[in-house]
Amino acid sequence: MPKNRQSPPPAESLSFEQAMEELDGIVHQLEDSQLPLDELVERYERGTSLLKICQEKLDAAQQRIEIIARGPSGRPETQPLTQPTTTETPARRPEPAAAPDSPDDEIRLF
Repeated sequence: MPKNRQSPPPAESLSFEQAMEELDGIVHQLEDSQLPLDELVERYERGTSLLKICQEKLDAAQQRIEIIARGPSGRPETQPLTQPTTTETPARRPEPAAAPDSPDDEIRLF
């Protein structure tokens, strides 16, 4: 007689912490290998969907963090998500001016 199991909530509806907690439980179940093969495969499938959701939530959080940038005043300011983020390269020091050619082609160090 099959077990009367409740189906887990959709992975998309879980918070990051809930998904990680469930994923941790699945990892322990898979490591114990005490389940029949069919249930192991079901747990693996659920784990991969939870992992995908966790990665998406992490990516979204990272994007939100990256849009916080320092404004011209030096104070943090936020930018809308629709605006592409750019990575600014540090200002380069100007290269020293080349010494004018001397008539005797002397190399100058200073």
